[in-house]
Amino acid sequence: MSQHWSDKKERSNPATLKFICWIALHTSRFFAHLWLYPITLYFYLTSSAVRNASHNYLRRISRLTGNPWQVAKHIFCFSATILDRVYFLTDQFHRFKITIHGIEHIEAQQASGKGCILLGAHLGSFELLRALAIQNKMPFKILMYQDHNAMITKIFNNLNPEAGKSVINLANDNAMLKMNECLMAGDMVGMLGDRYVENDKKISCQLLNSPADFPAGPITLATVTNVPVIFFCGVYCGKNKYEIHIEKLAEATKLPRAQRDSYVNEMTQHYVNRIEYYLKKYPYNWFNFYDFWHDESPENTQ
Repeated sequence: MSQHWSDKKERSNPATLKFICWIALHTSRFFAHLWLYPITLYFYLTSSAVRNASHNYLRRISRLTGNPWQVAKHIFCFSATILDRVYFLTDQFHRFKITIHGIEHIEAQQASGKGCILLGAHLGSFELLRALAIQNKMPFKILMYQDHNAMITKIFNNLNPEAGKSVINLANDNAMLKMNECLMAGDMVGMLGDRYVENDKKISCQLLNSPADFPAGPITLATVTNVPVIFFCGVYCGKNKYEIHIEKLAEATKLPRAQRDSYVNEMTQHYVNRIEYYLKKYPYNWFNFYDFWHDESPENTQ
């Protein structure tokens, strides 16, 4: 049976997470990475949902088959980005080789003094961009459901309290009001646009030659608030290398309600096309380990 992402429970425990953080902060990154091999094996062996989600995704990449080795590599890549969050949150950027493409879009937006939406996905490390924004004192907020994966969020926020202060919790009733205030003040508001929640308006888009549902909310918010949308992803390239890719996705566009739906549909597919472009370049950076394409739903398993 297909499971929605919000129904998945955290599988780690505080003691394990704190131990990994301690290893990361008190030993070398090389030694800390050695622990990722047993962690990868554990999740590979104990979670059929993770294995199936990885396999069903990887087989959609033309040069991959989703075999056990590729699935394990996929899980390892995800584990590596989680570990590296410890270093990003504690300002240890000297450990990494980070290449930034398209920074001029951020600089131009900052120079304008106007707010924008930074639209990402569960593609690579979002924490990399957030940590860089905090380090460089960029006016940056992140819109997210803070209660999902609350345990790991709390532990990582303890490493850098400023990270927690930058969050607008979507579970709060006044989240949209706070977001609008930030945008009007010239802040950049980051969000991930590849997962929807119950009662969200969804748009069916083509991703890797298969239909998948995406929330209409991010592009709709941009049109309602009349701010531009900038796409970003921070992909893990192996060893200590990351690349941040930043692109202008849409100019500020204010539309009457009658024209809004077609525009939102078009721009959401454009956003999905950019995700697909980077998935083909960096296939092990897709971190939606649930039944994203509904491959396990009853109508697809008969």
